Amino acid sequence: MPSRIAIIGAGIAGLVAGRELARRGFAVTLIERWPDVGGQASAFDLGGGVWLDRYYHHLFQSDAEMIALHDELLPGELERHSSSVGMWANGRIWPFTSPFDLLAYAPLPIVDRARLGLAVLRLQRRADWEAMDDMPAFEWLRRECGARALDAVWRPLMLAKFGDDAERIPLAWLWSKLILRRRLRGSSATSEELVYPRGSFRPIATSLADAIKRDRGDVVVDREVLRIRTDGNEYVLECAGPGAYRMPAGSAAKAFEHRADVVLFTTPTYVTRRLAEWPDEWSRHLDDWTYRTAVVLLLELRRPFSDTYWINIADREIPFIGLIEHTNLVPAERYPARYLYVSNYVARDDPIARMSTDELFARYLPSLRRINPRWSDFDVMRRWSFREEAAQPIPRVRNRQRVLPFTSPRRGLFIANTTQIYPEDRGTNYSARLGRQVAEHVAREVPVSSGT
Repeated sequence: MPSRIAIIGAGIAGLVAGRELARRGFAVTLIERWPDVGGQASAFDLGGGVWLDRYYHHLFQSDAEMIALHDELLPGELERHSSSVGMWANGRIWPFTSPFDLLAYAPLPIVDRARLGLAVLRLQRRADWEAMDDMPAFEWLRRECGARALDAVWRPLMLAKFGDDAERIPLAWLWSKLILRRRLRGSSATSEELVYPRGSFRPIATSLADAIKRDRGDVVVDREVLRIRTDGNEYVLECAGPGAYRMPAGSAAKAFEHRADVVLFTTPTYVTRRLAEWPDEWSRHLDDWTYRTAVVLLLELRRPFSDTYWINIADREIPFIGLIEHTNLVPAERYPARYLYVSNYVARDDPIARMSTDELFARYLPSLRRINPRWSDFDVMRRWSFREEAAQPIPRVRNRQRVLPFTSPRRGLFIANTTQIYPEDRGTNYSARLGRQVAEHVAREVPVSSGT
């Protein structure tokens, strides 16, 4: 009979891995805690069958993995839209899309603007990412861009993103964030086009799930895996019943069991650590990874908040790090209103991570009014909030030495999560690549037939 592979997590990495393994003849079952597929790329219905991503997403034109998946499974669904980027500093929004915008960025003296631009160009030409992995980003930025550029641009952005860990973030992470996803040449140097699938990222997730089912696999949602134990040569996954996603992780009662020959964890390292028994050294490696929690307040608006798609906040007095106005990228007429994501990354124990939607809105409202004095809470028709505890793995200097292999010390247990994407940053494109890579790895390590 075919080898039975259980995949924990139906995010993009798990879905792609499941599809690849099912196509190769394995008996695949995906088990997902959330009541839908897609993970951080999941969406919700605004009403009338109009779907919107819970967390803001787009693709760069260089995101080959996700573009290829769409072209194969949903041909013609990807669209290109003109983007705009701004920086909130010194009491206004400064355009920050092109080199010309940088030259006009008055919060920095002209000499520092030129120095910053030249430093980014030098960084773009580099390919020695392992050497950059050995250097703190702040150290390089201070030397190459100068203290004023560091304090005016980079430090507030990275402190907002990583908090107390910002000083330890390697240059390789920043290099990949700025360069690998956005190699701007020719006309793209003065403007930017982003790629977005018509109808949200949910259709590609559901298409991947459907492909697994067509190859006789199974996708089980609204079921949390609570624990994994062994029974002879089998692994037994103890799973919760429906509604586990509403409860604190691990608090649901066991409802059923699923048996498998192989288990692939696409869960964050701390969840992977909790679900199974591991050798002490491997446990320490899993425990070594920490994450920043994404907290997103999504506002449905009567009118636009700004004319910019993506606004980075370079002001430590503002209690969020970015404003992403989705309907300044995708045409607003496709939606019942305008939509603005108010983005934040915080420590898992930060009070913001536990705030209700109303509490978040009340906390952010004065700053939103400061950024746009003509805007008021009357402009808000509906609001939602979403949280993802493991949104951003925290890299640190010499991070490549911390990246774990797909194969664990325990026979038949494999892992694939966003900590292994490095030096690229997490994102749907790299999750798709990760899913394909781990599937190829598992197929090499595990026979298609279990022989039982």
